[in-house]
This record gives sequence, C-alpha cells and structure tokens, in this order.
Amino acid sequence: MTNKKRFLIITDKIPEALYKEIHHYLPLICTDVVVIGGAKKKHFLLVKRKNEPEKGAWWFPGGRIFKNELLAEAAARKVKQETGLTPKRLTQLGIYEYFSPVGYFEGMNSHMLAVVYRAEVNIRDTIIIDHQSVDSRWFSAIDPKWHPYLKEFLKKAGFRTAR
Repeated sequence: MTNKKRFLIITDKIPEALYKEIHHYLPLICTDVVVIGGAKKKHFLLVKRKNEPEKGAWWFPGGRIFKNELLAEAAARKVKQETGLTPKRLTQLGIYEYFSPVGYFEGMNSHMLAVVYRAEVNIRDTIIIDHQSVDSRWFSAIDPKWHPYLKEFLKKAGFRTAR
C-alpha cells in the first residue's frame, strides 16, 4: 500500500562522521539499475567504479535512496546523475543483499540492500559519467568473471553469459 501524501525529499549531504556511524551500525538501502539500450534491447551499460566497494569493477549505475524519495524516482535519478542518460520504462527486478569485506570506509565492511531496476535508454545518446566512475561501456553478454550479483540481475533482464 502506497502512502499518497508526499513529503519533502531530503537531499542534504550526510556529514561524514554521521555517515560513518550509520555505515557501521546499519545496512544501507540503495538502488541499482540495469540500463538497456539498442533497437532490440540487446545491450546493457555498465560503469567502472572509482570508489570502494568494488573499486575498478564494472557495475550497475546506482546509489543511495534519499529519505522520502520513491524507489523508482531514485533509480531514474541515479541513471541520469551517473550516465547523463534519461531512463524510460523502469521495472523492478528484485532485491539483492550485498556484503563486501571492503567498504566505503577503511577497516569497515559494507552491507547493502539493493533494489534493482531495469530501465531502457536511447543508446545513441551521449554518456556523461560522473565523478564516481572512471569509464562506461555497452556490453551484449555477461562475462563469467563478473560478480554474481551482476550476473544474476543481467540474467533476470534477459541477457546470457558469453561463450
């Protein structure tokens, strides 16, 4: 059941000390997006992470959800923010509980619940990555070496492992 009353979305940056404390005690809720493009929706976009966790890995665009922000709104915002692309037809694919021994803060693991969406974009639009990534690339098949999380949700989005 959805609460019809909307509240002000809190976009303030969390002070670093408070964020570190939250990160220490609670799992973080975020959204990640399988970005699909191409005339026949045969390609997906990944960004190469600049920060921990998963620094240097190909990953879905995504991140934290703001307080009072609807999940789908957060997914659309993160795609636009991290790639410059405008997502269409957002569909929720599921939730993934992610643990990483290397976290955002040194000496602290990460525990996240990612609400994963699928979104379509125009593959011809220019990709503009933000400060959180070092590269972006369109792929058409799943690399068997990728993290199980990526493989699971790419399969849910209809992609297959490369031969």
